Amino acid sequence: MFRYLKHIACLWCLISLFGCGQEDKVTDPSFVRIGQQHLADLVSEQKWGLIDVRNSNWFNGWPSDGTGVGGHIPGARNFDLHWLLSKRGELNRMTERLFQSKRMREAPGLVIYGSDNHDAEMLAEWLVLEQGFASENIRIYPFGFSGWLKSGEPVSTMRNYERLVPPEWLRGRLESDEPPVLLDVSNGAGIRYRLAHIPGAIHLNTRLIESEPLWNVVAENKLRKNLLKLGVTQNRQIVVYSEDMTAAARVLSALEYAGVQDVRLLNGGIKAWIESGLAVSSGWVEPVAASEFGDNGFSSVLVDTGQVQGILDNEDEHLISVRSWREYTGQASGYSYINARGRIPGAFWGHSGTDPHNMQDYLNPDGTLREFQDIAGYWQALSPDSETVMAFYCGTGWRASLSWFAARLMGFDNAVIYDGGWMEWSYDPRRPREAG
Repeated sequence: MFRYLKHIACLWCLISLFGCGQEDKVTDPSFVRIGQQHLADLVSEQKWGLIDVRNSNWFNGWPSDGTGVGGHIPGARNFDLHWLLSKRGELNRMTERLFQSKRMREAPGLVIYGSDNHDAEMLAEWLVLEQGFASENIRIYPFGFSGWLKSGEPVSTMRNYERLVPPEWLRGRLESDEPPVLLDVSNGAGIRYRLAHIPGAIHLNTRLIESEPLWNVVAENKLRKNLLKLGVTQNRQIVVYSEDMTAAARVLSALEYAGVQDVRLLNGGIKAWIESGLAVSSGWVEPVAASEFGDNGFSSVLVDTGQVQGILDNEDEHLISVRSWREYTGQASGYSYINARGRIPGAFWGHSGTDPHNMQDYLNPDGTLREFQDIAGYWQALSPDSETVMAFYCGTGWRASLSWFAARLMGFDNAVIYDGGWMEWSYDPRRPREAG
């Protein structure tokens, strides 16, 4: 709630024609307010879109202040009002991607709700004044999510939302008697970490979990030893975060591969922590090494090149390329250290972003993970179910780890990562490639 109160004045300025200081007066559009039955009729019978403007963590399933229940109205899609506070260039680049994945322009109309009537109206005004939507095709459900809860109707959540945690949850856990091991992830010596990290966090250089020349996850014995030095064991709760959600997801996947039982990801990374008004520390935290890693075996999170060939030969299993369209079609390799262009023959394109360093199709403008309906839509043509094997790959494993984690959050328990990715596949010139 702190973030919402902090920025409310900015939002009013933003909505008024993005608007402070403009000489031309813009007439605010008016919107029809509807009740619950009318909402249900429009969404279920007339196929109008239903848009939830609340925080993405609340939408996923975490309770907001005072409600005790999280989630969203069944069928809703998430468009957090506070994304409008993102840098203008970034928001402009992502707006149409968001509209497309949420089918907002395709729907005959939109019903909008939030925590209250005020939030819903602000997004509606932006859609009309700045994005060309027609006010007559927008309705407001003024009672908000709390009104829906009072009616006793069911709510929807992301199946495993507890593994994607908000800053407020993490703060509470860090203040508990048994706090988790908190890992701040980056590639390199941790300069940013030294300047600003979540209090108590330990730095993890990604070179502890992956190595040259192919940047695959290190051998099991080495991985176990490196994790023990950080105080990580299979039975200790671990929370990972970074500036880059893909870096944190890469470490999370390695931890799960190593048999760690409870690994969670801070949604939005350190940026979300800071924007929630929470304190950071500087300097360096020395880890306290653990002595016993645990008796659980390593899991089947990662697959190798031989297993990938078996997946390609099985029509009920799928290899999904999480690379930019230019990489997938062979217009670019994506990396200065990978010369080969193209894709693994038979791989399905699972969306990604504009280049190897961006994943706009998987991340919101504020850096949090996209809602699960958006992401599942990228794989809809495969008609996956909870038993479907989906192997994700990218260049070297970071982007694939984020898409894999998203699949696991949604309940696709047989999702795996092709650790070698395009780098290992293309390393041998005898392996087939295709482009176009």
